[in-house]
Amino acid sequence: MRAMPLSPAAPILALALAWSVFATECAARAPQTAATPVVVSPDATTSAPPEKLAVHGRAFIPLHSTLLGQGGVTRLNFSGALSIHNASWTNVLAIEKIEYRNGAGQLIDSYVNDPVYLKPYASLQVLIAQDDIRGGTGASFTVDWSTVEGADEPLIEAIMTAFTGPHSYAILSPGRRVSRPQ
Repeated sequence: MRAMPLSPAAPILALALAWSVFATECAARAPQTAATPVVVSPDATTSAPPEKLAVHGRAFIPLHSTLLGQGGVTRLNFSGALSIHNASWTNVLAIEKIEYRNGAGQLIDSYVNDPVYLKPYASLQVLIAQDDIRGGTGASFTVDWSTVEGADEPLIEAIMTAFTGPHSYAILSPGRRVSRPQ
């Protein structure tokens, strides 16, 4: 049996296939970052309410972007979503400041430049990618908010997830109200 001669295009096609596989693998391993870390539907926001926002609060929310295991030998990085819900069915909630800090308490990022006014029962999320390890083992958020007198306080929590091999992990971290600097 005689071997068939290869077409001159065969090596080019093989090289193109190899390059395609390589590029796809590199893209799959590249850090995945959200185009914008703040996610809020345009239908969830409104303009500033006519009523005075007389109640001001701050919430502190742990977001464990990295957990240590086996006595500090292994690390597991988590993606995170800070979720802020307006728990009032009638009043607007103003989100005035969202800050992300590392385990040393140092500011990493600030996400709101101007107040965001959430409609009743609307929500806003801030996303932290699994490969974003800037927060380390003690990362946290603080959220400054305001609403009208008598309104329900917001529900603020962080959801962390990690996927490694066949295993997946999820942690829910509730926020708690802390004093707000004047």
